[in-house]
Amino acid sequence: MTYVIFILVSLALLVGFFVVTNHEMRRGVRFFAPLRTRLDHSVAQVEFILTRVNLAAFLRDEMRHAAHRIGHESVHLSLIVVRAVERLLTRLVRRFHMRQATDTVPRENVREFVKTLSDFKGQLKSTHPEVSDIE
Repeated sequence: MTYVIFILVSLALLVGFFVVTNHEMRRGVRFFAPLRTRLDHSVAQVEFILTRVNLAAFLRDEMRHAAHRIGHESVHLSLIVVRAVERLLTRLVRRFHMRQATDTVPRENVREFVKTLSDFKGQLKSTHPEVSDIE
């Protein structure tokens, strides 16, 4: 049954084609002329490409271009990752240096000790006169 339907549809399309062609020839006007002209032009371009272009060379060039692009993008992405890691490590090192700098700053009690020591040395000099070397 399906074969009969396909045969009838094919015959109807063939008869429709002959009727439209006959009508166009008698009137001298084409149905959907601008659309059919563009379609004819596109079919001519495809035919030209298929007959004259070396598809193997074209595909080889396209694959080379794609490989170059993928390589470029992967290197660019790795550079972005390296720069992000670099910024992270720079911040970490800066934090360590700041922490170390605050640790090495003398504390207030150390300054008091040095001040007390200086005062003591000053008192020693005032209570004991300097002895000159006599030879």
